[in-house]
Amino acid sequence: MHFTYSHHFAANVEDVIAMFADDDFVQRRAQSSGDEHGDALLSGSVAEGFTVSIRRVVPSTSIPQEFRGFVGSDLSVRYTEVWEPNTGGTRQGTFSVEIVGAPGHASGNLSLIPSDGGTDLELEGSVSVRIPLFGSMIEKSLVKSVSTGLEDELAVADEWLASRA
Repeated sequence: MHFTYSHHFAANVEDVIAMFADDDFVQRRAQSSGDEHGDALLSGSVAEGFTVSIRRVVPSTSIPQEFRGFVGSDLSVRYTEVWEPNTGGTRQGTFSVEIVGAPGHASGNLSLIPSDGGTDLELEGSVSVRIPLFGSMIEKSLVKSVSTGLEDELAVADEWLASRA
């Protein structure tokens, strides 16, 4: 199932990408879902490109009850984001989301694009769940969960940028 997501930051591309590559922000981001034990790893640099890996445990209540039997009471989620070096004012990256032990994942592309008064984050991806008969229903639920998770993380990002303006 294909999905898109957009968010506007009231900061320039350089400030947004610097935030995404800041270890303190990455740690805060890992805990944005309420998992105080969220684990995050940052490698690389803003200039040469970098990778963010986040692992967190979220309650299975984030998916419909009829599908929780496929995953158990908690979901271990691994998120990886890879940002390429600067390419003339925009930044490009990829992301992947894996639910450990479950037959589903999400992946796609990220772009940071200068816009009037700030930066637009454009995300385009797909969710795939390989469960006969129920896969497409779970995919819809996962798209909603991914969107909710993004909203939480991006609210943290907006607060971070505002506190440094």
